[in-house]
Amino acid sequence: MATQDSRIKIKRSTVTATVPTVPSSNDHTDGTWVATDIYKGELFFNQADGVLWSRDDSGVVCLGGSASLTIASADVLTLNTTPLTIVGAVAGYAIEVISASVKIDFNSVAYATNTDLYLISDTLPDEQFYWASNVLATNTDIFAQGTKNNDVNALIENKSVKVEVGTGNPTAGDSDITVYVHYRLIPA
Repeated sequence: MATQDSRIKIKRSTVTATVPTVPSSNDHTDGTWVATDIYKGELFFNQADGVLWSRDDSGVVCLGGSASLTIASADVLTLNTTPLTIVGAVAGYAIEVISASVKIDFNSVAYATNTDLYLISDTLPDEQFYWASNVLATNTDIFAQGTKNNDVNALIENKSVKVEVGTGNPTAGDSDITVYVHYRLIPA
């Protein structure tokens, strides 16, 4: 087994949707490297998106990402007509949600009607994850791991992942909801 016993730094970016790149040479001192080039085995953390990348013999790989979105009660009431983005699109990649959870911070009035919550790849009709009637909660609660939809093609490249409520907007309700996701980016 060959190992490299040197110190390679963890590069990072604060620019949304920045993806590391494979350099045109193996020497970072030759003047050809750009700021996003990484060595094999080097890590690249996009702190704006919460995504960790590395490079192996095949190229740049996404090790994983995480995101959360707190949705104010006024926005929950319009989640069918105005879905909200939890993970922005990354050019050349499809976003696969690996796990997802929802936290309800119950205030005083439960949501009524149209209370199924979905994670969808923007413009696709099928969800990646869903929670059936969880926004009806009448107390503060955390719903670990929504139901993953394994039956349909719910991934598409160059699209964001959105949180929405199916069929129509909820009625009543005054509680904030926070959605948490862990995901990976799959090259298109």
